[in-house]
Amino acid sequence: MAAGIALIWWRLRALTQTVKDLTRQQYDGENELRETARQQSEALSILRVQLAQLVSGRELDDTLVRTGSLYHQASADEARQIVERHAAGTRSDLLIVDVRNEKEFLQSHVPGAKHIPFEHLETRFQAEVPKETKTILVYCSQGERSRLACDFLSRDGYTTLVNMRDGFQKWTGPVQGTGSLDLVQIQSKSPHADVDLERAQS
Repeated sequence: MAAGIALIWWRLRALTQTVKDLTRQQYDGENELRETARQQSEALSILRVQLAQLVSGRELDDTLVRTGSLYHQASADEARQIVERHAAGTRSDLLIVDVRNEKEFLQSHVPGAKHIPFEHLETRFQAEVPKETKTILVYCSQGERSRLACDFLSRDGYTTLVNMRDGFQKWTGPVQGTGSLDLVQIQSKSPHADVDLERAQS
């Protein structure tokens, strides 16, 4: 009898494990279906934006259509090469947009970059980012804010965007800025400062 009870217990345990495995497979399958549906929805959304751009008469890079993207991605080194290639061109050839905050921009930035903090982009882009610009290079510190900026601009009809995906932290080209985030403190000069300085030097 003990052997029979042990066999029943073993079979019950095996059945419980089978149910758990099936439940896990069902859960994984549902997650996979949800992710597939999300990807299909995103791809369809991109195709709709691209179709709208073509219907409105805007030029569209066929590479973007083939890759299912709304804008180009470039490493910091590739972005530097883009800037160098456009150095001899006209102002309308290239617009560099820095979407970092003010302190980051003042510390160091790509020469000639237009500073539009990401949180101000929605209210300033129409007046400050011409759609007819041949190439619009967007960057931030590490690539996340610039990616979001490109997502936003591309869905408003911008077709010449380039996101510097690894951010200004990897930039190897020339820079402008103070090179420091330290704030300068201005102190009133003591009437005895010159005397104190002479004593200190003597």
